[in-house]
Amino acid sequence: MISVPQYRFIRLIIGNEILDVDIFLFTDKTTVVVSMLYYKHEHIIMSSQTAPDRKTALKNAFHAFYETKFIYDQKHLSAIN
Repeated sequence: MISVPQYRFIRLIIGNEILDVDIFLFTDKTTVVVSMLYYKHEHIIMSSQTAPDRKTALKNAFHAFYETKFIYDQKHLSAIN
């Protein structure tokens, strides 16, 4: 039997950034996808993580997302200078 996940969508507005959070709740795991349009809406930064519980999946997805965003911010700042 195929398991169909429950789905939750959350849009977070943090300062001038808009983050989209997709949460897929399976019976035995949770997958979280965090995404954001970046730099004048020309790029999308996206990170996804899967864990046995929702709290860990959310924590890991946001951590990976902000690591990636930090790298993009550094590249963008070095391109300006």
